[in-house]
Amino acid sequence: MMILPIMQGNYCKVLNKTSQENKRTDINKPFKTGLSADTISFKRRIEGPFIRDMRELPNLNCACCGIKMMKNSDASNFLNKKIYYPADIALKRIKTEQYFKESKASNEMKLAYAYLKKVAERYPTLTIDDILAKRTVKTARQAMPKEVSKAFDEIREMTKLVAHNSKDMICAINELNPHFHKLEKKVFIELQKLSHEYPDETFYEILNKSHIYNYYLQNLRKKEIDILNKVSFVVENSEPTLKNEIEKRVESAKDIFKNESQDIYHKRGRVIAMFTDYLKTKQTLPESKEIIKIINELPDSKTDVDAFMIKGSQKSSNAIAEILINRIRSTFEHVKPHRRIGDNGPNSIYNYIGLCGKCNGERQRTEYDIFVLSHPEMVENTQRQIDKIIYFINSGVLIKHDLYPEKIEKALDIESKGKIKINIHKLNLLKAKVNRTLRQKAYIENKKNENHCHK
Repeated sequence: MMILPIMQGNYCKVLNKTSQENKRTDINKPFKTGLSADTISFKRRIEGPFIRDMRELPNLNCACCGIKMMKNSDASNFLNKKIYYPADIALKRIKTEQYFKESKASNEMKLAYAYLKKVAERYPTLTIDDILAKRTVKTARQAMPKEVSKAFDEIREMTKLVAHNSKDMICAINELNPHFHKLEKKVFIELQKLSHEYPDETFYEILNKSHIYNYYLQNLRKKEIDILNKVSFVVENSEPTLKNEIEKRVESAKDIFKNESQDIYHKRGRVIAMFTDYLKTKQTLPESKEIIKIINELPDSKTDVDAFMIKGSQKSSNAIAEILINRIRSTFEHVKPHRRIGDNGPNSIYNYIGLCGKCNGERQRTEYDIFVLSHPEMVENTQRQIDKIIYFINSGVLIKHDLYPEKIEKALDIESKGKIKINIHKLNLLKAKVNRTLRQKAYIENKKNENHCHK
């Protein structure tokens, strides 16, 4: 039996399904419970017969890669119904699995736990997120001391660590597999193979078996060393100073990948920075551009299966499922980046387009005139998305977006320096007004009929 320290708060879990001999011995670090994607909040807004949030539009394509995105509320519902346990079960399991140790818990944690347990028993099908979203719970939290209210969030994080076994997870996620990107489909196949061998264990337990972890790690290290050898080949016949400086960095990078502890993160980013920082002063040299291009091919969890599995071993089982699902989820992307140094883009619908979670994370703060060079399909896919949004405006479904097509047309043109030009001639606000009135009347009539039936 092995006790593993996990996540913030020093909660511990007893994993007794994997033998000591087959368990990684370097697994002495916290694993992460969620994502750090560059996306806007996942709150949904659906009111009456209308939609006010583009992320809730059905069958909306990503403006970058073009995939059909999962509605924001559908993604949340999927996670709550098929990935997370109901709060009633999860709260019991965080005690039996020793995430929550009552004997060591503060009074604030005990109060928060007791309150949530009482509500969960009353609503046994609701998840912890459902409970925390209830108006009565929100009101109660506002009246509590800050320390108790904060404890609610800590307990929520604990419940997210209570995971189904891999067999059940694969069965649930399989429903979405046809909609995944190519990389995520490959990841799913790998997880499926591992689950077939260890059906009763969680993703976290499986990926941290020493022979499985080392298999993916060795594959990843080989790819990294091959990339670094390509860099060495580029400067093989270069002038001595450049060759020596690049070779010095190649050897340092190999040492980082081969010998640094797995507890130390961001190896790829640090290695890339070693080369790019030096080559900033050598931009006129013909080798510079080629080296930067090659070094950026170092595998990461967004592009490589082995890198995904290694990063996944540091996360909870539920977080692995969240990543797969959130990469096809509809998100808001700032056309003009919100955190661009000295020139922030606003948090406004007129500065948003819809990107899947994967493309959103990839773009970061890159200007669209540069980003579109590696994603030329974005020009056509953005027009497809705008056409659909205009269709929903005209049909009276999407409201509060009458000015959106014109404003986003200008924003895209400016940010892409003319490379992304969209056509909004199909917009018909007169038709939209008529259809909204009809939808509102139909909605009111349906409500009347429903009330009549209940009498």
